[in-house]
Amino acid sequence: VSSEGTEEQSSERNALASEASSDSDYLRSSSFIMAQPKIPVEPPSRLWITTVFVIMAVLQVASTTGLFVYLNMSVAQARSQGMSEELRCLGLLNALEKDQEVPDGLVQLFEHRQTAEPHLKVLPGGKQRPSAHLTLRDNGLQGPTSLTPQRDLHQSCRHLVRSWGNQSFGSHMHNMTLSNGRLQIPQAGRYYLYAQIYFRYLTLSDGKHQSGSESQQVVQCVYKKTAYVQPIQLLKGVGTKCWSPDSENALHSIYQGGMFELRAGDEIFVSVSAPTAVHAEDSSSYFGAFRFDP
Repeated sequence: VSSEGTEEQSSERNALASEASSDSDYLRSSSFIMAQPKIPVEPPSRLWITTVFVIMAVLQVASTTGLFVYLNMSVAQARSQGMSEELRCLGLLNALEKDQEVPDGLVQLFEHRQTAEPHLKVLPGGKQRPSAHLTLRDNGLQGPTSLTPQRDLHQSCRHLVRSWGNQSFGSHMHNMTLSNGRLQIPQAGRYYLYAQIYFRYLTLSDGKHQSGSESQQVVQCVYKKTAYVQPIQLLKGVGTKCWSPDSENALHSIYQGGMFELRAGDEIFVSVSAPTAVHAEDSSSYFGAFRFDP
């Protein structure tokens, strides 16, 4: 019995030993797997990073240079166009100062700009609002008709200015008529009226200077002729000047402007005190009106 018990104990011991060895092998395999070293990842090469930065810098410099060249070309083109426009304007001014004919190219240029103006308002019927800008181109004021005073006007400005015209550069007349120096109003409404006369007295008389203390009075009036017998005075400008005896000409200008309620059929005209002193020039002696309300 003792021998059999001994054999059983030894067999049990062998079984336990085999199980322990298998468990240790399993643990060793797990720890071995977990303890395997990681493969190190190599960092990016410095040469590759430097190459990327160099490419980015070159692209940035190229784009900046291209933008700079484009802006310079645009500025140069704008300057050349502006210089050509300035030269055309100077040629126009020189032609007007010398009383020469305006070149056809300049006339077409300014006519195109005037017709292409987008802010030109028209009436519901499709017509432009009544307007006129008239100028004096000659010395027709010195004729016998203009020297005859109008008895129905104020004594300080009884000489009617008749030689208005719309043939000069910049003058016009739309939906209005002019008769004997009188601008006729076609439609009732509020109109802005304006006028300026350039007076020039000669201070030399028979080779001798006039007295320096002698003063000259210039008067300019704007009248409205209605169904009444007497014209109605709307505007009046007065100037009394003492000019230097050393000057050859005594110069003075009077400007007037105002808004008035007018009726269809009214006539507007300008009168002065001294018709022989009026200097006819497009830019300094003018008369006009335009309808203001819609």
